[in-house]
This record gives sequence, C-alpha cells and structure tokens, in this order.
Amino acid sequence: MKKFAIGILFLFLLGACAQDLPPSPPAPGGGTGVGRAIAGMAGAMPSWAAPPKNTAITPSEAYHGDGVVVSVSEFDFIYSSGYYFNSKIRSWEKFSLQGEQVKDWLKGQAIGSVAIDPAKFAEGENYLVVYACSKAGESWDCNGKRWMLVTFNVLGVATGDIPELANVDQFVINSPIPPFSVTSTTAEQDNFADINVIRYDARYREANGMIVLVHVFDFNTRAEIDTTISTLFRDIVINGWKVHKGHNIAIFLAENDHRDAVWTSGKEIIFVETFDKDSANKEIIEAYLEKYPSDLQQLT
Repeated sequence: MKKFAIGILFLFLLGACAQDLPPSPPAPGGGTGVGRAIAGMAGAMPSWAAPPKNTAITPSEAYHGDGVVVSVSEFDFIYSSGYYFNSKIRSWEKFSLQGEQVKDWLKGQAIGSVAIDPAKFAEGENYLVVYACSKAGESWDCNGKRWMLVTFNVLGVATGDIPELANVDQFVINSPIPPFSVTSTTAEQDNFADINVIRYDARYREANGMIVLVHVFDFNTRAEIDTTISTLFRDIVINGWKVHKGHNIAIFLAENDHRDAVWTSGKEIIFVETFDKDSANKEIIEAYLEKYPSDLQQLT
C-alpha cells in the first residue's frame, strides 16, 4: 500500500509540473521597491498596479496588534506570494498565501494573513498587492501584467468604550483555562467581505510565555457562515480537516508561523490562534469546543 501511495503522489507531482502555468510576475512597485512607487495614490492608480478584482480584505479597518485576512478567488492561478507596503521604511515586504500549490502558484483561490505591526504600518491608508491570472485563449490575462493593489486603513491603538463589550463575557471564556490565565478581552465590529459580524476576542497567557488568542465571530445567520466557510475558509477546511475528540475542526499553519484552529458552531465561527508553529493548544481548543460544540461540515 505504501508503494502504491508513493507512486500516485509521484504521478500527481509529475502532472503538476507539466501543467501550463502563467509567467512569473514582475517585481511589485514597478521594480523600485520604494515609497515613491505608490506616491499620488489619491490621484490615480500607479501604472504598475490594477484595481482589485475578486479580492477581499477583512477587516478593511484594523487596529495595531490586529491582523487582516486577504482572499483571492475566481482566477485560474494566484501567485503564492503577496507583498504588503511597510510604510515605516517605505518598502515592499513579502507574505505567503495558502491554497492548492502548483510550483510558485495556487490554483483557483488563495487566502493569507498579515499582522498589523505598529513597527511596519502607520496610521491611515495602507497597501498590499496580490497577483492573479486566468487563461484567455492561448495566452494569460494577468491584469495587464499588473499587481492588484488592495487598500486598508490602520486606526492606530484601540481606545475608548466599545458598545459590544457589554456582551463579551457571553461569548468568550473570561476565566483561567489551566495552565492559562486571561490577559484581556475585547469586542468590535468586523466583516468578511460584505458580511458584517461582531468579533469577540480573548487573549490567554501561560506561565512560560505561550500566548493563545481566541476570536469568536458572531454572524447574523447560519447562511452567512456557510457562505464564508465555503469561500474564504474553503482550502483551510479541506486541507486542515481533523477530528478531535469527536469534533470536526480545521488546523493549519498561518503565514506568521502561528498554529491555528477553526470550526463553526451555530451562528459562530471560532478561531483559536496559538503563537507557536509546532502545535495548536489543546487546553484552549477543548475548553472552547465544550462551550461551542463543532458542527463544521466537510467540504469537497
């Protein structure tokens, strides 16, 4: 059986290698890699960039310490590396996208995350770029060999009272989960593309320094969850599928080397982010599975 499995994998890899792929993209920023490449954005799109198409960023407004998730779909191939603009040193920096990999490309759709580090992102409008192509006859249409430029706003440090905080203890576990203690809880409005949600957060810390961050996304309807899972989280669910103590969850390694777990429960999506690349934290996951039993369905 093992030889058969290896043979099938070898044939699959040969097929992938032989697949017709787009030409490699040009360097982002028109090859300059510096801030003047996006000068004048208020007036016009840079010549090397194209408006985003079939691309979403969530949330479109983020605070320092948060993260944004970018998803790209409905293309034949998406380049496996995107770039965000480090506005502090005015340079483009690479981040990874996830999906069905074929050499340097991802097939069909892709998703990636970027941490909003105050050392890299100034308050105000910020930028990231992704590159995607579809076959048009015998040639590739890659938006005129241009990167799709996505904008988002950084609001600085979250301050002041947030109305949703009144409900935060109903959604997160605001008590120790041994060996972890709670260091903070918060809540705010968020969105997945055009679907608005409330995000409830809890941050936990273990004595040796391990940090786990939990997001509970409260949707208005189950139909909105099913749409979000089947589009933005599709590859994560398919590739990260795992059954843990009778619960269906998806576990994956994010671009920031954090081991993450995600599942659905009623009209909530639960996202557990462990600040460690080797393993997701079972104590936090199991505590939240008890509060939110998984009803995640396998995708095909």
